[in-house]
Amino acid sequence: MHPWERRLRDLSQLLKNCGDAYFSPDQFRQNTNQFLQTSRTVTFIIQKNKKEIPDYEGWYQSHVVAPWSADAAMKWAKDARNVVEKEGDLDMASALHVDLITSHDASQDVTISTTKSELLKSNIEKLVRHVLTVLPVASRDAAVLKIRRRWVANSFPSVELVHAMTYVYSRLYEVCRDLAIHLGGELDKSIPDPASLDPISNDVSRTRHIKLGQPGMGKMKFITMNADPNFKALPELQEIKDELEDSGGPTNLREAVELTAKMAKATFNQFGNHVPMLFLFDEKWKQIDFMSTAFADQADKFLFWRNAADRANYLRAFGFVWVGEFWIRNLKDRAGVSFRQLPIVGERLHVIGGDAKDEQCAVTWNIRRTTQDAKPFLEEVKEGEAYSDDGKYFFMFPMVAAMKAARKAGA
Repeated sequence: MHPWERRLRDLSQLLKNCGDAYFSPDQFRQNTNQFLQTSRTVTFIIQKNKKEIPDYEGWYQSHVVAPWSADAAMKWAKDARNVVEKEGDLDMASALHVDLITSHDASQDVTISTTKSELLKSNIEKLVRHVLTVLPVASRDAAVLKIRRRWVANSFPSVELVHAMTYVYSRLYEVCRDLAIHLGGELDKSIPDPASLDPISNDVSRTRHIKLGQPGMGKMKFITMNADPNFKALPELQEIKDELEDSGGPTNLREAVELTAKMAKATFNQFGNHVPMLFLFDEKWKQIDFMSTAFADQADKFLFWRNAADRANYLRAFGFVWVGEFWIRNLKDRAGVSFRQLPIVGERLHVIGGDAKDEQCAVTWNIRRTTQDAKPFLEEVKEGEAYSDDGKYFFMFPMVAAMKAARKAGA
């Protein structure tokens, strides 16, 4: 392992420590200060060992200096480290927040904030009762109260502190990964991927949710599972894999969607269903992340897509492809009726992709059955008919906005 890789691994542990100490202000302060100091030493060590790196000046300019020059988060991390070393502790603030979620769009949330934890705790039941009295009955079924603790640096108040540090770690991970490739190898596998340090999976913000249609406190969890080493792909899927390897992979959104659609169709034909899958890609259309989920209700969908948008942002994703089954419901006479109570008039499987340039592409099938007990089969829908009635997939909006924000931050 190269010395800069060891330091990056140290940094991943400090990031985890920040999450573990989120409700212990003094420990959180100590770990945050140490993270910021250590983060800067990763590139210092690379610089110190530049004699080992072929074409060091050109590589460092194109992989560190140029991409970081206008990156607000990386500039903040550099300045914050200087504050910690020369002036003392990073100036931080903490608060407890309550958000009422009723859609995919965070801008539509109703936010109530307080810095007094005892006030928040003593009024949760009262708050729920109040929300139920003012929220339309049809909206209660999918509405969620999101309760969270939030730390921010006063020098970077627009971004939650651990999210900002995860972003910093992600950028340093990219540098070390690309340097390993430049040296003809690969990054040491003991170094955690940024997605494994996701703030939601580590519960660092201590986020809790109350579904108004299903009382009780809950939290989101993200679990990483290893692939089954004994798994053997279907012959058709193996052919698609071989095609992918021969072609070098997709080079644009349409190719990514069409390739995923081939895999989705083969999978559905074999098993009669398809679990939800989300793929994230970088600007060269190389896969950088993968997620799956199981939705219990509409509220779960709101929460999943917001978390996915956060991941797309700090991983600096450029595009995504989503595979999933969905119901088509009759929206007539919707007033006063929750969405899940509307009559189902169809069932579909779709593969839809989008990117930071607002491009969209979709392949959609109707799911048909000859009888109620027969194995389902797919009937492709023309692309122009694949969208919802108003031509929009609302769940895409947070993802696209997050990818655009990442591009803007690093422009």
